[in-house]
Amino acid sequence: MAFGILEPKTTSHVPGTVLLDQQAAGSEVQTGRLKHAAGKNSHIILAPQPSEDPNDPLNWSWWKKHIILAVIFFGTIVHGVVPGPILNAGILAISADLKRTPTEVAKLGGYLLLTTGAVGPFASSIGRKYGKRPAYVFSSIIGTIGIIVSEVASDYNTLLAGRILQGVAVAAYESLAVASIGDLFFVHERGPRVAMIMFLLGAVSNGISIIAGVITANLGWNYNFHVYVPFAALQTLMVIFYCPETMYRRKAIYEIDTLGSEENLEKLASIEARAARHVENRDEQSATDDPEKHAHVESQAASNESSINAVQTDNLHRTTTTDSVIPAPKTYWQELALYNGSFVDDSIIKMTLACLAILLNLGALYQIIMTGLIIAWYVVIAIISGVIFASPPYLLSSASVGYLSAGPLIGGLLGSVVSFLASGPLTRTLTRRNKGVYEPEFCLLAVGPGAVIMVAGLVGWGYAVHNFANVYVICFIWGLLLFGIIITATFATQWSLDAYRQHSTELFVMNMVFKNFFYYGLTNYIINWYFLHGTIHMGGIMAGITAASCLLAIPMYIWGKRYRNYWHHHNLITKLRLETDHSGAE
Repeated sequence: MAFGILEPKTTSHVPGTVLLDQQAAGSEVQTGRLKHAAGKNSHIILAPQPSEDPNDPLNWSWWKKHIILAVIFFGTIVHGVVPGPILNAGILAISADLKRTPTEVAKLGGYLLLTTGAVGPFASSIGRKYGKRPAYVFSSIIGTIGIIVSEVASDYNTLLAGRILQGVAVAAYESLAVASIGDLFFVHERGPRVAMIMFLLGAVSNGISIIAGVITANLGWNYNFHVYVPFAALQTLMVIFYCPETMYRRKAIYEIDTLGSEENLEKLASIEARAARHVENRDEQSATDDPEKHAHVESQAASNESSINAVQTDNLHRTTTTDSVIPAPKTYWQELALYNGSFVDDSIIKMTLACLAILLNLGALYQIIMTGLIIAWYVVIAIISGVIFASPPYLLSSASVGYLSAGPLIGGLLGSVVSFLASGPLTRTLTRRNKGVYEPEFCLLAVGPGAVIMVAGLVGWGYAVHNFANVYVICFIWGLLLFGIIITATFATQWSLDAYRQHSTELFVMNMVFKNFFYYGLTNYIINWYFLHGTIHMGGIMAGITAASCLLAIPMYIWGKRYRNYWHHHNLITKLRLETDHSGAE
């Protein structure tokens, strides 16, 4: 039992549990020929193991991976983050201009979210079958068109049409961005990058509100879209020319975090040994023409021979994998292809139904509902602030209302920094103390502190606004709330990504669907909720729901590994014949 996590009553491998720290595990003989991280992390076993193909995204250089990730993150900001809050600070001004009620203006954002939730499963299924690159390119183009429609809008219905087009673009970036991290990076590298995406999705929108508020107050709400268009056009060009396909059909044996077992590790070690011998033979052949290299090759071969013997060389003859020709790296222009074949054999309809079926997994269901709820409260406060602070006694302009978002922007940034800095050390320390074995439930330990901060922030916000507290006090409390939200959402997301990685796509699609449908429902009544019951009632209800949902992390932590094992043997998605993870299966 690792730190209170109950072990299943089985000796078989549990998907999600990974042997990461070779030194702490004392497994050099078993894992010595597997690929490891470089430098100070040389004792970390790479999970999943990269194949020998240079076109495998896991084999790409550090710079290439991070350029691609930067383009995706930029797209997440432009097409996933900006559309939602761009009109929040000017709700009353837009209401007067279009001669519509504040609730109807708020619904513009609601319809955007409704579209995102409805399109999300199909966008994800198409992206999963034909690759993420065409999904990103199409979304960037359609999102840019939506911005152009919104900027020329002079009436409510035209603006609504532009918002709906933007909602289509949001779907791909919300549903695929986190999965792209799994395509490019190993288990021990994902935490900080998940923290970054959580910051973008949860905190950057506050910076958008600051800018949009100033533009609305000084130039008019249409100019938000005038300023927006060049950034969308730039991102579209970047995703076309600098974002190759990140999906890859990798053989199942390399997925040691989902299929890892002593037998599979030995089999994979023999494959790695064979690949190493192939490289050595090639080097020896090239060294015959270079006397200065010959001595070095001979000494290296002797060293490698002793390592091969340590992993039971009889496995070299028993392995079912045959030698194959390693393909040449794709050229730059080949990587820009929009069509790279089909990555899975299943139909789009089947994959869409599989997204719904993931709700049968209790662990996934918990992450979907919990993170969706806690982020929803931030959306509630962001939308309603445009009404509260533009009304007596504050009577702030759209620009001043936007400035209030500086508090949550700073709080979200600090929450992301803390998550970024704490994620790696937390998991490495617990893994080392657990004899080198990483359990995804380690991430849930951070939910407790995050929950306390969130509850304090919600209750404090309710009382501060009710008593017409100083706007700086309210900004601080709002920032405190988002600080807790980012920490909780980041670590809960990392937990689910590692615990159910074989279903990570379906999980994050349904996370997006629930979140956006719930947000849409909120836009229909939150302003009336505020006028009828006040902020103390609102803050109390939201705090109570938050506390209850976060307390459920305790049983998820204690029985999480047992449930992962149970799901592995009683996978309801498989029983319903909706299992779609056949990519690269042996």
